[in-house]
Amino acid sequence: MKPSIRRSTAALLASSLLLTIGRGATLPFMTIYLTRVYDMSVENIGYALTVALTIGVVFSLGFGILADKFDKKRYMLIAIVAFIAGFVAIPLVDNVTLVVLFFSLINCAYSVFSTVLKAWFSDVLTASQKARVFSLNYSFLNIGWTIGPPIGTLLVMYSLQLPFWLAAFCAALPLAIGFGTGSELRRPLGIAMIGGLLVSQSLTLISTPAIYLIFARISERRRKRKEEKLLLRSAAMDGRG
Repeated sequence: MKPSIRRSTAALLASSLLLTIGRGATLPFMTIYLTRVYDMSVENIGYALTVALTIGVVFSLGFGILADKFDKKRYMLIAIVAFIAGFVAIPLVDNVTLVVLFFSLINCAYSVFSTVLKAWFSDVLTASQKARVFSLNYSFLNIGWTIGPPIGTLLVMYSLQLPFWLAAFCAALPLAIGFGTGSELRRPLGIAMIGGLLVSQSLTLISTPAIYLIFARISERRRKRKEEKLLLRSAAMDGRG
């Protein structure tokens, strides 16, 4: 195997693992998220998730057919960016329809990446290499689905939004790693995304509780001042009486 193909194969396998971890950390908790944040019924959640997953399957079939006509690495890059955009958007929007649309985009991006990844492996690898790489990819998928949900369970205990930020972070790592021709141009984009996610979440986790605490103390001081004024007024009225 050529060194360039070896590097690209390793980076793509790592991308497959990271995307699966991100999806595994969020998919089981979409029901909890939609129930707590939007007060949706279980029946409506079932319909919404079915539509989102079906859209992903349909688009994967269409893009799988078109994969041979275009640059496969560009397809996978677009899928990764769409994956990141979907997971970043879900915690930020305040509309259940948009959440379902972005979740559909995530499933579409994941399905397209998985389909085009296999097509790329089939094009560039020999028969013996295919058997080894496809086996590794299958193992990485199982690992991702195994460790993703426990990580999501741990994060959802602190915040319902943390699993989505984790998924976006995992999807940005392949861009930071880079693969194939032009990876040196995409790597700064991935590093910037990861840095932005880390900084924003760190500031959110630190600043949000601090701001709540500050406002709570201010309101408590105002309440005490009002009580003191009322006590002084009542004391003055009693003195006059």
